[in-house]
Amino acid sequence: MNGIVIRLAGVPNPETRILQQEAISIGTAADCDLQIVTEDHFLPPETYLLTLRLKDGVYRVAAATSEANLLRDGEPIAVGEAIHDGDTFHFGSTGIRLRFFALSEATELNDSLALGTAVLKRVGPASKPLRIRRSRNGSAETLPIPRTDVALVFVKQLVRELAAEIPKRWLYVMGGLAVLLVGAAIYIPTLGFIQGRQNQRAINDLNKTIEETRTKLEAVNKELTKVGENAQNAITSVSFASQVVKSYGDSVCLIYGMYTFVDPRAGREARFREFSENSNPISASGGLNLSTDGNGRVYETEFIGTGFLVDKGIVLTNRHVLQPWEDDPVASLIRAQGFRPRVRELLVYFPKAHQPIALKQLEISTDRDIALCGFEQGDLNLPVLPLDEKDEGAVSGQSVVLMGYPAGLEGLLARVDERERWGLSRVTLHAALNELAGREQIRPQSTQGHIGDITPRQLVHDAPTSEGGSGSPVFGLNGKVIGVNQAVMLNTPSNFAVPIRYGVELIQKHKAQARADDGASSASPVLGQ
Repeated sequence: MNGIVIRLAGVPNPETRILQQEAISIGTAADCDLQIVTEDHFLPPETYLLTLRLKDGVYRVAAATSEANLLRDGEPIAVGEAIHDGDTFHFGSTGIRLRFFALSEATELNDSLALGTAVLKRVGPASKPLRIRRSRNGSAETLPIPRTDVALVFVKQLVRELAAEIPKRWLYVMGGLAVLLVGAAIYIPTLGFIQGRQNQRAINDLNKTIEETRTKLEAVNKELTKVGENAQNAITSVSFASQVVKSYGDSVCLIYGMYTFVDPRAGREARFREFSENSNPISASGGLNLSTDGNGRVYETEFIGTGFLVDKGIVLTNRHVLQPWEDDPVASLIRAQGFRPRVRELLVYFPKAHQPIALKQLEISTDRDIALCGFEQGDLNLPVLPLDEKDEGAVSGQSVVLMGYPAGLEGLLARVDERERWGLSRVTLHAALNELAGREQIRPQSTQGHIGDITPRQLVHDAPTSEGGSGSPVFGLNGKVIGVNQAVMLNTPSNFAVPIRYGVELIQKHKAQARADDGASSASPVLGQ
């Protein structure tokens, strides 16, 4: 092997080099025989990444740094391996690669240069193509036909290096002349074309004026039609909202709950370390002011949300309404200390019920913010809210109605007189809700808006709501529930809702499980029989 051709690719400035020395260094160092210059890949700087050495007529890998992660055909390269004609080395997943070609024998190189090509030696077991050449004494001799498969690469590199020798000012001059010639070639026929188009343009302008006048008349007619439709939609929206509230307001419930934290090892609830009026479980130093051996009261957290009746004795709401500690930073800090939340009390208040009803969790979705609860409905007559099971009522830009309990207790107290408000604000949340329920003053608040966007996982709407409105039903113009209100986007009018199809799936899952449990119970043998 008289030398080797190395093609560097995958870098901003690819190049091809012909090297014939015994030792060849490749890397990011400036004194490498072939320097890799790049700023976009994670290669160690100023480093010899690969060293080749000619041994027994073949270039072999003399050294390779592990940081380069050199691969050939997906396999790591080992020191001592021979370089074969056409081999490609990859530097890991950087995209930088080296391709190697062996130089031909001297006689073949001379013959190839006479043809104007760069000749590479064919290696391997494949037979060489032959050609016949006549010597001066008239005898015939058989010679291998030189390879020309990399001639194009060699010529391109040669032209590029020759161009680099030309002063830049001459390149700029030649480029400017070329631009002028191209511009002149385009300008002269274009000028004639433009002149011919001017007359046609005058005729087209006249036709355009006539067409615009007719278009404006049609636009006026469309605008008048649109005004009439908007007026009708406004009338429909007003009547639609009042009809929804009248038909289903009694089945939109307020959910109240209270949870504590328990040490699973001791089985005891977390208490304040000392008796204090302070309700903050975080001390001034940032530590946790709770302990199972504390002398203070048990640390309790109350929460409020919204739900709605989807079947007899079944309420649909958000998962985070029933598990409020998931998004609470204080609760997260307490849980980090080994405590686990435990719901001590879960109640539901319906507008027509004078007392709260115990609520229990039935199904909690793990991938969507929805959950099912159950309660003993008894003879309480409540309409079941219709669900848009076919997913046909959610249309972008359409009006929606939201019913729930935004602002929680504050929202309810805003609708009572000032004297009652003052008295109820001085008792516990649970006691205030019980008092309001006895007076039938727990009623959902309705707001209206429009659907701004629809995605496979969310509905975006602008019906006003706030904390406490989570779990509220979102009604479409078809009079059915199209979503479960989920969250608000701060400092914007946009709110998010879970599409109702996920709630339908959760309901169907619960009913299927209930049927399976009933079947198992009826098939079980009864003791004593």
